[in-house]
Amino acid sequence: MPKRWAATLGIIFLTALFLVIAASVAVMLARSPGGDQGPDKAKKGPTVRVEAVRKAPICRTLELTGEVVAVNSVVVAATVEGPIRFCPWREGDRVTKGEKLIEIDRQTYRAEVQAAQASFAVALAKLDDMKAGTRPEEIAQAEQQVREWEEMLALAKTEFERAKRLVESGAISQEDFERSKADFKTSQAKLAASQARLAMLKAGPTPTEIAVQEAAVREAAAALELAKARLAECVITAHFDGTVSAVHVRPGDVATAKAPLLEIVDLSSLVIRFAVPEVYATSIRPGVSLTVALDAYPGQSHRASIVRVYPTLDSRMRTRTVEAEMVEPLGLVPGMFARVQVELEKVEDAIVVPQEAILTTAKGQKQLFVLSDTKAMQRTVTTGIEQGRMVQVLEGVRPGELVVVAGNERLKDGMPVAVLGAASAKPGSGGKPGLPEKKPIGAGEGKP
Repeated sequence: MPKRWAATLGIIFLTALFLVIAASVAVMLARSPGGDQGPDKAKKGPTVRVEAVRKAPICRTLELTGEVVAVNSVVVAATVEGPIRFCPWREGDRVTKGEKLIEIDRQTYRAEVQAAQASFAVALAKLDDMKAGTRPEEIAQAEQQVREWEEMLALAKTEFERAKRLVESGAISQEDFERSKADFKTSQAKLAASQARLAMLKAGPTPTEIAVQEAAVREAAAALELAKARLAECVITAHFDGTVSAVHVRPGDVATAKAPLLEIVDLSSLVIRFAVPEVYATSIRPGVSLTVALDAYPGQSHRASIVRVYPTLDSRMRTRTVEAEMVEPLGLVPGMFARVQVELEKVEDAIVVPQEAILTTAKGQKQLFVLSDTKAMQRTVTTGIEQGRMVQVLEGVRPGELVVVAGNERLKDGMPVAVLGAASAKPGSGGKPGLPEKKPIGAGEGKP
C-alpha cells in the first residue's frame, strides 16, 4: 500500500512539473519578437519603425579648424648695433603710438650730429653775410687803402724819375735805378688791386657767388639730416597702440642688426584665420556666416562672419586662407584654437528624411521604403544636403509620406510589414508613432 501511494504521488508530481515548464516556454515564446505571434502577425511580416517626410530648413556645412591671430602684429628689430640704454617693458604692458620702446646708446652718432650742426651754422652765416651786402666800414677801409697806395705810387714815381736822371749822369748805379723802378711798378700794382677791391666791395657779391654759397648751405643741411637719421635709428618708437607680447632684451644687452627686440600685438585686430580646401575655395566669400567653437569656452558656440578671403591659394597645401570676425565681442587671445563650421549652402524649405531611411545599393543608388497601406514600397531617390541625421531629398518622396527608418535592411519591394505601435497611428488616434517632434534643422543632433 505505501509503495502504491508513493508511485502515484511521483507520477502526479512529474505531471505538474511538465505542465509548469510547458506554460513557461509558451509565455517566453509569446513575448519574444521572433516567437509565434499568431496568424495575423505572421501574415503582416516584419515589424518596422516609420517617420514622416517633412519640410524643414537645412544647410550644407564645412567643418574646419583655425587659430585666433592678430592682424596688427610686429616684431621690433634694430638696424644699428650697440648697448641697450632704454627698455623698461614686460609682457602685457600697453604702449601707445609714437611712444619710445627701445633706445640704443651710440655716442659717435651724437658727436656727428653736433659737428654737422656747427658746419651748417657756419655755411648759413656766410650766406646771410653775402645777402646782407658790404658793410660801410669795409668800404671806408678799402677807400683808405686806395688813398694810401695813391700816395705811395706818387712817391715811387718821383723817386723813379729822379733815379732815371741820376743814372744817366752816372751819379747812381744801375742797380739802384732798377730797385727804384721795381718799387714804382709794385706801387702801381698795389694801387690797381686796392681799387679793384674797392669796386668789388661797392658792387657786392655776384649772383654766382651767392648761388655757390646757397649750395654749400644745402650740402651742410643734408649732412646734418643724415647724422640725425643715423642717431634716430637708435631710438625705436611704437607704430600703433598695442600690447607687448614678448621681450627679448633688457637694458645692458647689446643689440645687433635685425635681431628681434620686442613683439607687439594689437588686441583690437584679432581675427579667426583658417584654411579652406581648394574644392570649396570658390564657395567662400566675404559676408558668409559661420559658427565658431573655442576650447577656451567649452560647450559654447559663437557666431562669426567672414571679412577677408585671400586672393590666391597656397601652392603647397592647396588651400585658401580666410579671416573671420566675431559678431559679438568675446575675450579672445592670440593663439586660441578654433573649430569652425561654415555655411556653404542653405535651403529654407527642404524636403528632409532621417538618415536611417536612406539605403545605398551596390551600384551607388539611393533608395528608401515608403509605407503604403501595410506594404513597404521601394523608391529610388535623389539626395542633396546632409546635416546631422537629416538628409535632403530632391526627388522621390513627398511631405507627409511615411518612410521606414528601422527594420528596412531586409525589406523587399511590396513586402507586407507591421508598423511598431500601429494602433496609435490609426486615423483619429491623435498621432503617429515613431515620428519625432517637428522642429527646424539645427536643433538637437542636426545643429551645425
